[in-house]
Amino acid sequence: MNKVQRGDGDGAKEDTAIRCTTTAGPITMVLHREWSPQGYIRAKSLFERGYYDHSHFFRVVPHFLVQFGISYTTDEELKRFAESTIQDDPKREDLMPFREGMISFAGSGPNSRTSQLFIAYEGAGGLGNSPWETPFGEVVEGMENVRKLYSYGDMPPWGNGPQQGPIRNQGSSYVEKNFPLLDKFLTCTVSRVDSSQDVQEEIPNENIQAMEDSVGDFPAGSGDSADDLQGGTPDDNSNVMKMVEDRRAIRGDQTHAKNNKDGNSSSVIKILALIFVVGMLVQLIARRNKSKHAEKSV
Repeated sequence: MNKVQRGDGDGAKEDTAIRCTTTAGPITMVLHREWSPQGYIRAKSLFERGYYDHSHFFRVVPHFLVQFGISYTTDEELKRFAESTIQDDPKREDLMPFREGMISFAGSGPNSRTSQLFIAYEGAGGLGNSPWETPFGEVVEGMENVRKLYSYGDMPPWGNGPQQGPIRNQGSSYVEKNFPLLDKFLTCTVSRVDSSQDVQEEIPNENIQAMEDSVGDFPAGSGDSADDLQGGTPDDNSNVMKMVEDRRAIRGDQTHAKNNKDGNSSSVIKILALIFVVGMLVQLIARRNKSKHAEKSV
Protein backbone atom coordinates (compact mmCIF):
# COMPACT_ATOMS: atom_id res chain seq x y z
CA MET A 1 0.00 0.00 0.00
CA ASN A 2 1.14 3.54 -0.75
CA LYS A 3 -0.32 6.80 0.43
CA VAL A 4 -1.62 9.36 -2.03
CA GLN A 5 -2.78 12.70 -0.71
CA ARG A 6 -6.43 13.47 -1.30
CA GLY A 7 -6.52 16.92 -2.86
CA ASP A 8 -8.76 19.23 -4.83
CA GLY A 9 -8.14 17.57 -8.16
CA ASP A 10 -5.28 19.59 -9.63
CA GLY A 11 -2.75 18.79 -6.88
CA ALA A 12 -1.78 22.46 -6.60
CA LYS A 13 -0.47 22.03 -3.04
CA GLU A 14 1.05 18.60 -3.59
CA ASP A 15 4.57 18.03 -2.23
CA THR A 16 6.77 14.97 -2.64
CA ALA A 17 9.89 14.03 -0.66
CA ILE A 18 12.81 12.40 -2.49
CA ARG A 19 15.36 10.77 -0.19
CA CYS A 20 18.54 9.74 -1.98
CA THR A 21 21.72 8.02 -0.94
CA THR A 22 24.80 9.12 -2.89
CA THR A 23 28.53 8.46 -2.76
CA ALA A 24 28.89 11.90 -1.14
CA GLY A 25 26.23 11.28 1.52
CA PRO A 26 22.43 11.44 1.85
CA ILE A 27 20.39 14.17 0.17
CA THR A 28 16.71 14.95 0.77
CA MET A 29 14.73 16.98 -1.74
CA VAL A 30 11.14 18.19 -1.66
CA LEU A 31 9.33 18.76 -4.95
CA HIS A 32 6.50 21.32 -5.06
CA ARG A 33 3.82 20.88 -7.70
CA GLU A 34 2.59 24.47 -7.33
CA TRP A 35 6.02 25.80 -8.33
CA SER A 36 6.14 24.06 -11.71
CA PRO A 37 3.33 21.55 -12.40
CA GLN A 38 4.72 19.97 -15.58
CA GLY A 39 8.25 19.82 -14.21
CA TYR A 40 7.03 18.35 -10.93
CA ILE A 41 5.06 15.56 -12.62
CA ARG A 42 7.95 14.57 -14.90
CA ALA A 43 10.63 14.63 -12.19
CA LYS A 44 8.50 12.76 -9.67
CA SER A 45 7.71 10.08 -12.23
CA LEU A 46 11.39 9.59 -13.12
CA PHE A 47 12.45 9.35 -9.48
CA GLU A 48 9.62 6.90 -8.76
CA ARG A 49 10.78 4.62 -11.54
CA GLY A 50 14.42 4.64 -10.45
CA TYR A 51 15.61 6.53 -13.51
CA TYR A 52 18.33 8.42 -11.63
CA ASP A 53 19.55 5.48 -9.53
CA HIS A 54 23.32 4.89 -9.96
CA SER A 55 23.66 7.78 -12.45
CA HIS A 56 26.53 10.26 -12.07
CA PHE A 57 26.57 13.94 -11.19
CA PHE A 58 28.41 14.54 -14.46
CA ARG A 59 28.57 18.33 -14.37
CA VAL A 60 29.71 19.94 -11.12
CA VAL A 61 30.65 23.61 -11.38
CA PRO A 62 31.33 25.38 -8.05
CA HIS A 63 29.35 28.59 -7.52
CA PHE A 64 27.08 27.61 -10.42
CA LEU A 65 25.33 24.23 -10.51
CA VAL A 66 25.32 20.44 -10.28
CA GLN A 67 23.78 18.69 -13.29
CA PHE A 68 22.61 15.09 -13.66
CA GLY A 69 20.05 13.01 -15.51
CA ILE A 70 21.76 10.71 -18.02
CA SER A 71 20.54 7.31 -16.86
CA TYR A 72 22.12 3.89 -17.31
CA THR A 73 18.76 2.14 -17.35
CA THR A 74 18.24 -0.70 -19.83
CA ASP A 75 14.47 -0.19 -19.85
CA GLU A 76 13.81 0.97 -23.42
CA GLU A 77 10.32 2.20 -22.65
CA LEU A 78 11.61 4.27 -19.74
CA LYS A 79 14.31 5.69 -22.02
CA ARG A 80 11.70 6.76 -24.58
CA PHE A 81 9.61 8.34 -21.86
CA ALA A 82 12.62 10.21 -20.45
CA GLU A 83 13.58 11.51 -23.90
CA SER A 84 10.11 12.89 -24.64
CA THR A 85 9.80 16.64 -24.08
CA ILE A 86 7.40 18.54 -21.85
CA GLN A 87 6.02 22.06 -22.12
CA ASP A 88 7.61 24.90 -20.18
CA ASP A 89 5.83 26.07 -17.03
CA PRO A 90 4.95 29.72 -16.33
CA LYS A 91 7.62 31.70 -14.52
CA ARG A 92 7.19 32.41 -10.81
CA GLU A 93 8.74 35.79 -10.10
CA ASP A 94 8.61 35.09 -6.37
CA LEU A 95 11.06 32.21 -6.92
CA MET A 96 13.61 34.37 -8.75
CA PRO A 97 16.52 34.68 -8.63
CA PHE A 98 17.56 31.07 -8.03
CA ARG A 99 18.67 30.33 -4.50
CA GLU A 100 21.12 27.66 -3.42
CA GLY A 101 19.49 24.24 -3.36
CA MET A 102 16.75 24.98 -5.88
CA ILE A 103 16.17 22.22 -8.45
CA SER A 104 15.20 22.75 -12.08
CA PHE A 105 15.31 21.08 -15.47
CA ALA A 106 18.15 21.81 -17.86
CA GLY A 107 17.13 22.40 -21.46
CA SER A 108 18.26 23.48 -24.91
CA GLY A 109 15.38 25.71 -25.97
CA PRO A 110 11.70 26.42 -25.37
CA ASN A 111 9.69 23.32 -24.40
CA SER A 112 12.82 21.13 -24.45
CA ARG A 113 12.75 19.67 -20.93
CA THR A 114 13.28 15.90 -20.79
CA SER A 115 15.20 14.27 -17.91
CA GLN A 116 18.27 16.34 -17.06
CA LEU A 117 18.07 18.28 -13.81
CA PHE A 118 20.34 20.67 -11.96
CA ILE A 119 20.74 21.89 -8.40
CA ALA A 120 21.79 25.52 -8.01
CA TYR A 121 24.80 26.48 -5.95
CA GLU A 122 25.13 29.74 -4.07
CA GLY A 123 26.16 32.49 -6.45
CA ALA A 124 24.17 31.13 -9.40
CA GLY A 125 21.89 34.16 -9.57
CA GLY A 126 22.01 34.18 -13.37
CA LEU A 127 19.97 30.98 -13.55
CA GLY A 128 16.30 31.37 -14.36
CA ASN A 129 16.59 33.60 -17.41
CA SER A 130 15.75 30.79 -19.85
CA PRO A 131 12.07 29.81 -20.17
CA TRP A 132 12.73 26.19 -19.17
CA GLU A 133 14.62 27.13 -16.00
CA THR A 134 11.70 27.03 -13.57
CA PRO A 135 12.42 25.58 -10.11
CA PHE A 136 10.15 22.72 -9.07
CA GLY A 137 11.86 21.67 -5.84
CA GLU A 138 14.60 22.29 -3.30
CA VAL A 139 17.20 20.44 -1.27
CA VAL A 140 16.01 20.52 2.35
CA GLU A 141 18.68 18.31 3.91
CA GLY A 142 22.19 17.30 2.86
CA MET A 143 23.13 20.46 0.97
CA GLU A 144 26.57 20.11 2.52
CA ASN A 145 26.89 16.84 0.60
CA VAL A 146 25.81 18.53 -2.63
CA ARG A 147 28.55 21.12 -2.09
CA LYS A 148 31.24 18.45 -1.75
CA LEU A 149 30.38 16.53 -4.94
CA TYR A 150 33.61 15.95 -6.86
CA SER A 151 34.26 18.31 -9.76
CA TYR A 152 36.43 17.81 -12.84
CA GLY A 153 35.38 21.25 -14.05
CA ASP A 154 32.68 22.25 -16.51
CA MET A 155 31.95 20.21 -19.61
CA PRO A 156 33.61 21.15 -22.93
CA PRO A 157 34.06 23.71 -24.38
CA TRP A 158 34.04 25.53 -21.02
CA GLY A 159 36.15 22.96 -19.19
CA ASN A 160 37.63 19.47 -19.20
CA GLY A 161 34.80 17.63 -17.49
CA PRO A 162 32.80 14.68 -18.87
CA GLN A 163 31.03 15.01 -22.22
CA GLN A 164 27.38 14.10 -22.49
CA GLY A 165 27.66 12.25 -25.81
CA PRO A 166 30.09 9.57 -24.61
CA ILE A 167 28.08 9.11 -21.40
CA ARG A 168 24.99 8.34 -23.48
CA ASN A 169 26.85 6.10 -25.93
CA GLN A 170 29.22 4.26 -23.60
CA GLY A 171 27.38 4.42 -20.30
CA SER A 172 29.02 4.29 -16.90
CA SER A 173 32.21 2.69 -18.28
CA TYR A 174 33.18 6.00 -19.92
CA VAL A 175 32.80 7.86 -16.63
CA GLU A 176 34.47 5.24 -14.46
CA LYS A 177 37.45 4.97 -16.80
CA ASN A 178 38.05 8.66 -17.45
CA PHE A 179 36.48 10.38 -14.43
CA PRO A 180 36.68 7.80 -11.63
CA LEU A 181 36.20 10.28 -8.79
CA LEU A 182 32.81 11.55 -9.93
CA ASP A 183 30.07 11.05 -7.36
CA LYS A 184 26.80 9.36 -8.21
CA PHE A 185 23.38 8.46 -6.90
CA LEU A 186 22.96 5.11 -5.24
CA THR A 187 19.19 4.81 -4.76
CA CYS A 188 16.28 7.16 -4.15
CA THR A 189 12.95 6.62 -2.39
CA VAL A 190 9.80 8.64 -2.98
CA SER A 191 7.00 9.56 -0.56
CA ARG A 192 4.11 12.00 -0.66
CA VAL A 193 4.33 14.76 1.95
CA ASP A 194 1.14 15.83 3.70
CA SER A 195 1.82 19.57 3.67
CA SER A 196 -1.80 20.62 4.26
CA GLN A 197 -2.61 18.15 7.05
CA ASP A 198 -5.40 16.76 4.86
CA VAL A 199 -6.51 13.17 5.38
CA GLN A 200 -4.45 10.81 3.23
CA GLU A 201 -6.12 7.92 1.48
CA GLU A 202 -4.42 4.57 1.20
CA ILE A 203 -4.69 3.19 -2.31
CA PRO A 204 -3.64 -0.28 -3.47
CA ASN A 205 -0.44 -0.34 -5.52
CA GLU A 206 -2.21 -1.73 -8.57
CA ASN A 207 -4.40 1.39 -8.76
CA ILE A 208 -1.63 3.96 -8.53
CA GLN A 209 -0.45 3.73 -12.13
CA ALA A 210 -3.97 4.30 -13.46
CA MET A 211 -4.23 7.44 -11.34
CA GLU A 212 -0.82 8.72 -12.46
CA ASP A 213 -1.61 8.02 -16.14
CA SER A 214 -4.56 10.39 -15.90
CA VAL A 215 -2.23 13.30 -15.15
CA GLY A 216 0.58 12.20 -17.47
CA ASP A 217 3.06 10.75 -15.00
CA PHE A 218 3.63 7.40 -16.70
CA PRO A 219 3.37 6.28 -20.31
CA ALA A 220 0.81 3.56 -20.95
CA GLY A 221 2.13 0.06 -20.33
CA SER A 222 4.90 1.13 -17.97
CA GLY A 223 7.55 -1.53 -17.51
CA ASP A 224 8.12 -0.78 -13.81
CA SER A 225 5.36 -1.43 -11.32
CA ALA A 226 4.35 0.88 -8.52
CA ASP A 227 5.45 -1.83 -6.09
CA ASP A 228 8.94 -0.36 -6.34
CA LEU A 229 7.82 2.84 -4.59
CA GLN A 230 8.85 3.22 -0.97
CA GLY A 231 6.83 5.59 1.16
CA GLY A 232 8.18 7.42 4.18
CA THR A 233 6.70 7.12 7.66
CA PRO A 234 4.47 9.90 9.07
CA ASP A 235 7.36 10.96 11.32
CA ASP A 236 9.67 11.18 8.30
CA ASN A 237 7.16 13.33 6.47
CA SER A 238 6.72 15.61 9.48
CA ASN A 239 10.50 16.06 9.69
CA VAL A 240 10.72 16.86 6.00
CA MET A 241 7.96 19.45 6.23
CA LYS A 242 9.72 21.01 9.23
CA MET A 243 12.86 21.32 7.09
CA VAL A 244 10.82 22.94 4.33
CA GLU A 245 9.21 25.41 6.73
CA ASP A 246 12.61 26.18 8.29
CA ARG A 247 14.03 26.95 4.84
CA ARG A 248 11.05 29.16 4.04
CA ALA A 249 11.50 30.98 7.35
CA ILE A 250 15.18 31.53 6.57
CA ARG A 251 14.29 32.90 3.14
CA GLY A 252 11.73 35.16 4.80
CA ASP A 253 14.34 36.40 7.29
CA GLN A 254 16.78 37.01 4.46
CA THR A 255 14.15 39.00 2.57
CA HIS A 256 13.30 40.98 5.72
CA ALA A 257 16.98 41.66 6.34
CA LYS A 258 17.44 42.78 2.74
CA ASN A 259 14.44 45.09 3.03
CA ASN A 260 15.83 46.51 6.28
CA LYS A 261 19.20 46.99 4.64
CA ASP A 262 17.58 48.71 1.67
CA GLY A 263 15.54 50.85 4.05
CA ASN A 264 18.63 51.80 6.07
CA SER A 265 20.51 52.65 2.88
CA SER A 266 17.60 54.82 1.77
CA SER A 267 17.60 56.64 5.13
CA VAL A 268 21.34 57.32 4.90
CA ILE A 269 20.93 58.70 1.39
CA LYS A 270 18.11 61.00 2.56
CA ILE A 271 20.22 62.29 5.46
CA LEU A 272 23.21 62.95 3.19
CA ALA A 273 20.95 64.75 0.72
CA LEU A 274 19.54 66.92 3.54
CA ILE A 275 23.04 67.77 4.76
CA PHE A 276 24.01 68.71 1.20
CA VAL A 277 20.97 70.98 0.82
CA VAL A 278 21.60 72.65 4.19
CA GLY A 279 25.24 73.20 3.25
CA MET A 280 24.24 74.81 -0.03
CA LEU A 281 21.79 77.11 1.77
CA VAL A 282 24.47 78.15 4.28
CA GLN A 283 26.86 78.97 1.44
CA LEU A 284 24.16 80.94 -0.39
CA ILE A 285 23.30 82.97 2.73
CA ALA A 286 26.99 83.64 3.39
CA ARG A 287 27.49 84.90 -0.18
CA ARG A 288 24.45 87.19 0.07
CA ASN A 289 25.67 88.67 3.39
CA LYS A 290 29.12 89.19 1.91
CA SER A 291 27.59 90.92 -1.11
CA LYS A 292 25.50 93.25 1.09
CA HIS A 293 28.55 94.08 3.21
CA ALA A 294 30.51 94.95 0.07
CA GLU A 295 27.71 97.27 -1.14
CA LYS A 296 27.69 99.15 2.21
CA SER A 297 31.47 99.57 2.05
CA VAL A 298 31.15 101.30 -1.32
